[in-house]
Amino acid sequence: MKLTQRKAVLVVAILVVIACFFAVYLRLFTGKELWYEMFAAVLGVIITAVITMILLRGQSDDDVERERAAKIFGEKLRIYQDYLHTLCDVIKDHSLSDEEKIRLEFQTSYVAMHCDSKYIATVSNAVKELIEYCCPDEDSENLSRKNKSGSPDPLLDNLFCIVEAFRKDLYGDDFKFDDKHKQDTLENFSNAYRNAKSPNGADAVPEQQRITVDLNVLSNSLANARGVDTISEKKPNEQDLEQQPETAYAEDTSMWDKALSKWEEECWHVEGMSDQYDGFKMTNTNGNPGVIDVGFWQGHYYIQATYDGDSDFSKPLKWEKGGRRSYGQWWQYFAEPYYNIAEGKFVETFKSDKELQQYIIDNVEQLKDIIKRHHRTTTWKNGVGSYENWNIFIWYWDMLACQLYSNGERTLYMDIIEDGNSGNVLIQFANRNEDMELLKNTLKRMGCQDKEINADGYVVLEEVKSTDASVVSERVKYWIEKING
Repeated sequence: MKLTQRKAVLVVAILVVIACFFAVYLRLFTGKELWYEMFAAVLGVIITAVITMILLRGQSDDDVERERAAKIFGEKLRIYQDYLHTLCDVIKDHSLSDEEKIRLEFQTSYVAMHCDSKYIATVSNAVKELIEYCCPDEDSENLSRKNKSGSPDPLLDNLFCIVEAFRKDLYGDDFKFDDKHKQDTLENFSNAYRNAKSPNGADAVPEQQRITVDLNVLSNSLANARGVDTISEKKPNEQDLEQQPETAYAEDTSMWDKALSKWEEECWHVEGMSDQYDGFKMTNTNGNPGVIDVGFWQGHYYIQATYDGDSDFSKPLKWEKGGRRSYGQWWQYFAEPYYNIAEGKFVETFKSDKELQQYIIDNVEQLKDIIKRHHRTTTWKNGVGSYENWNIFIWYWDMLACQLYSNGERTLYMDIIEDGNSGNVLIQFANRNEDMELLKNTLKRMGCQDKEINADGYVVLEEVKSTDASVVSERVKYWIEKING
């Protein structure tokens, strides 16, 4: 006990003794009554202290709980708004990179820390539909149909679902958007988008210009008091196109001219690269419908590859290289340091920049090779044709996949691919369930019980000693009919 505390206790004790002395001396109490009164007073003090302590503790707990609830509410509000902005950032270019997927997944985990599980399900379903709408595999078919039919805009409709779930979690289950006003809002926005003129003509994608507006409007509905910065469509590293530096190098297209000669020998013709066509288009003169071109769209130059509306061509390109796709078309903006070449300056820059020439040549060579491989596999596919209950498609340009679902034997498939060592075409057979006994029964039914099952779970039905489309397709049809029984 500290000295000051000891002094305080001593003073109190002295005062109590003095008070008791005067009470007895002045005959206010007898000696017996004094002890009774002192005990009653002490008991009253104890009871008062206990009650006061309980009340103070209860009040303190209430204050702590209110402060905690206020902080959680503010944190929820911030996380929910950040979630909407993150969602905007990752879908506004109508594609999802691996980095963007990870970013959205982490942001979703932040939401899950606070949001009730029943609302998480609503949010996840709306985000799924929103991503399917804004980043589709088969671009804009549903979008065009919805816009033409006059139905509400799917983007804004799903955003309303997300915001309604967030508001219920913030303000209680009683909240719900008024159906009439919500429907009027959706229809008004849909009509406005449908009738608005696109700044880039018929080929432009208007959703890119309006995703930011939609998300900021809905984010403000969560809390008008919190200021929200407008999300810019301009990329962080984007420089003013007016400030594009002039090249100081002399023109030298010897590398490009050499590549053109090589491509002409391979039956690829390039047109463009002039004052009238600031870019180029590359087509095949030997029956291959693949096209490679360079052009300008929405502020930047891009390189593009197309194969006859075949999504089996463009999907793996997007998976491998990023960029965007639509049916059989894949394209990607130039990488840095060529991302911000000013409009109309490509040919001029290209002629004097050997590194840019090499960048274009390397990309063309890669795309040309993929188109060639895909075209070869497409000739196999066209030769095989279609069969009832069979799904026949191309996997990563080189493999022809033939898949059949059977109730008794589950999913059976054949993979037709060229062997890199021998140059022969392998017709491989297996089932997706990796059920060896089931596969053995199928082989027995086909009369192929002598075929050896590989360690990887498939059987080489045949090794075709030719890559010619007519030969390969005939053998594939033979095995399809044999599997059908």
